Amino acid sequence: MMENYYDEYVAHVTDKKCPAGQCKSLMEYVINAENCVGCTACARVCPVNAISGERKEVHHIDPSICIKCGACMEKCKFDAIFIR
Repeated sequence: MMENYYDEYVAHVTDKKCPAGQCKSLMEYVINAENCVGCTACARVCPVNAISGERKEVHHIDPSICIKCGACMEKCKFDAIFIR
């Protein structure tokens, strides 16, 4: 494994990132302030109310509450939500 996937292993252990985007525990959903129009669509579909923000203002996802279900990213029409 170390021979073929060394870079990916280092990213997981050292950087706490999953380059393949497969490890839920290392994923974080983030809202891009430049694309967010404050439509509240993402906040309305979040099953755990991890998204906060007023209408027509940039929203924020609380990573300590987020269950990483992806519902917000699917609902966003403005491509404002991405995985970091």
